[in-house]
Amino acid sequence: MSDDKLNDTQINNTEVWVNKADVAKTKIVHGQLDTTQLPDGQAILQLNSFGFSANNITYAVTGDKMGYWGFFPADEQWGIVPVWGFGTVIASKHPKAQVGEVVYGYFPMGTHLVVNVDKANDVSFFDTHPQRVSSSPVYDNYLRCAQDPAYQQDSQAWLLNYRPLFMTSFVLDDFVGEHINDNVTTVLLTSASSKTAYGCAHLLMKHKAERGGHYRVIGLTSATHKDLTESFGCYDEVLEYTDIAQLSKDGESWVLDFAGNKQLLLDLQDLLGDKLTKEVFIGATDVKSQSNKPKGKLHGELFFAPHQVKKRTEEWTRDGFNERYAKAWESFSAHMQDKIRVVEYSGAQSVVDLYQLGLAGKLNNEEINVVSF
Repeated sequence: MSDDKLNDTQINNTEVWVNKADVAKTKIVHGQLDTTQLPDGQAILQLNSFGFSANNITYAVTGDKMGYWGFFPADEQWGIVPVWGFGTVIASKHPKAQVGEVVYGYFPMGTHLVVNVDKANDVSFFDTHPQRVSSSPVYDNYLRCAQDPAYQQDSQAWLLNYRPLFMTSFVLDDFVGEHINDNVTTVLLTSASSKTAYGCAHLLMKHKAERGGHYRVIGLTSATHKDLTESFGCYDEVLEYTDIAQLSKDGESWVLDFAGNKQLLLDLQDLLGDKLTKEVFIGATDVKSQSNKPKGKLHGELFFAPHQVKKRTEEWTRDGFNERYAKAWESFSAHMQDKIRVVEYSGAQSVVDLYQLGLAGKLNNEEINVVSF
């Protein structure tokens, strides 16, 4: 990252804003932060690097419906897409946010974030900034990397890209394991080449035997992505969207939907009929389909990962949850290590270009993106 300081107290701030009504429209906005005007209890975090994937596109496309525009508000017309990244405390008026320390958490797609430091302990602190409208404390927590057992400097790229996604994979697999029964013979995952989907698929395969499961894990993807998705080795079978007629109707089926393509889901409902016993809506990676409004009612439920995180943390304790998550992450990262390469992007315009690639559905699923301003 370039030096953003004008002097010891003035800091240049750059953000990428997205039009809420038309998420294809963006603008780069420049401003300044004055450290001398920082109130007691606040700190300024400088975003060092962040990961970017189809998950961030989901944040933009579902910004109004899921409340993602509330985390880092811009104005009535424009919003800022959230990202997961590493940041450094560069100014602080709170005794438990030390200048120079590195944290991991939720940031705006920009160079800096002003936080209200609250509930600080040795491991983390929370942001309770009055402008921030949050849907879960999971998104408001900033982990101190020096105290984070998962943090390793040489694996930053993987943590940036997979940690937030694999958390959803982890608790979604747990949700399936909690509710699935012996009648279910097929678990379908749409957008099977997306990171959250194949992370979940890996765990569904891994835990199948210990659950006594009789299900097959089937990925649905485009013709373009079929070979790549098969090469990941996370599914029993990978089918193209045009081949759904091949799906078995011998037992019950579940659909875990990461694509958000309503017409596809309606087609699956028609095809499988009463054999489709559960539909779970997780993401919206198929951006183009979001403007289509086919007639018909979907019979499913929205999966909000922080709810399952909270539930299991209360039941297993925080340490118990982290232990199970770490075991799952170790298995997945070992499985994927030689299948993915790291690509780096730098500069505000590069951020915009990458975002537009994501909107067009052209992110390379063999790559993980490490981005900085």
